[in-house]
Amino acid sequence: MPIDSLILSVCVVAMFAVFAGVLIWADLQTRPNRLAGPSTAKRRAF
Repeated sequence: MPIDSLILSVCVVAMFAVFAGVLIWADLQTRPNRLAGPSTAKRRAF
C-alpha cells in the first residue's frame, strides 16, 4: 500500500473519530438539562 493512501486513510478515520467524539460530548452536555428540567407544558384532559 502506498504511503499516501495510508496517510489519507488514517486522516479519514481520524476525522470520523473526532466527529463521533464531538457528538458524544454534545449529547453529554445537553442530557442533564433535558432530564432534570420540569415540564412547563400544560396538558389538557380530553
